[in-house]
Amino acid sequence: MTTMTETWRQLAPRRGALAQLAPADADAWAERLRFDRQRAASNQSAELAAITEATMVRARDAGAAAMVLSGSTARGRRTQVSDVDYHVIGATSLRVTDLPADIDLYADDVDRFWAKLRKGDDFAHWSVWYGCVLFDSGVIRDAATYVAEQDAWPDPDRKLRQARTALDFAEQIAGSSDYGAALEQTRGVLSLIARWVLLSSDVFPLARDELAGQLEQLGQAQLAVDLRRSIRERPSPDDLRGALVHARAITGASAGAAA
Repeated sequence: MTTMTETWRQLAPRRGALAQLAPADADAWAERLRFDRQRAASNQSAELAAITEATMVRARDAGAAAMVLSGSTARGRRTQVSDVDYHVIGATSLRVTDLPADIDLYADDVDRFWAKLRKGDDFAHWSVWYGCVLFDSGVIRDAATYVAEQDAWPDPDRKLRQARTALDFAEQIAGSSDYGAALEQTRGVLSLIARWVLLSSDVFPLARDELAGQLEQLGQAQLAVDLRRSIRERPSPDDLRGALVHARAITGASAGAAA
């Protein structure tokens, strides 16, 4: 017999899939929270778990309504370039620079979170779909219910605009002698383009290290190769420039056309 926890575990990255889990149902949501606690425990080392606990304490003390562990850590797909991503809702600032980890903390008040969700911000949607909900006063559950009932979806055009802007900058950096910056910017651009391609095909983008596999399923083999190499290898400067040429062709934009 398939349990509700197993159902949450099998949430398909396809448009409409969240509605099948009925997040408005109290029992279904309770299972989501139990599943997320299991994920957070199994996907973090003892050191990361301690950092997460410290961040949770600070978020609660700041009056946050919810906190979500996001990104590759939530998915159990950390790589050498992974940060620790948190989304705090209901507190607009939180001190984390003293904690021993590379932390990306996104802090929104409740109204701003809802505005982002309705405008198709993919990070806000990611927290609802695949984030590990560490605590929630009800705002994440309400957001999940909204997404499920309204068939809300991240805006692919927003991702394309971001990708084109980042592509212009990455091409400039790729022409310099700063290899580290060129690799980082190329990786960022390819990730943005991957998310645009997936969202445009009604596929929800997972963690960065999973995007290449999702792209392959859509027939985007070269983009998948370029992205995977930028994450797991150290491509040559020529390879990085080649990846950006391909990225430019995919986005269909001439240089400087991001605006």
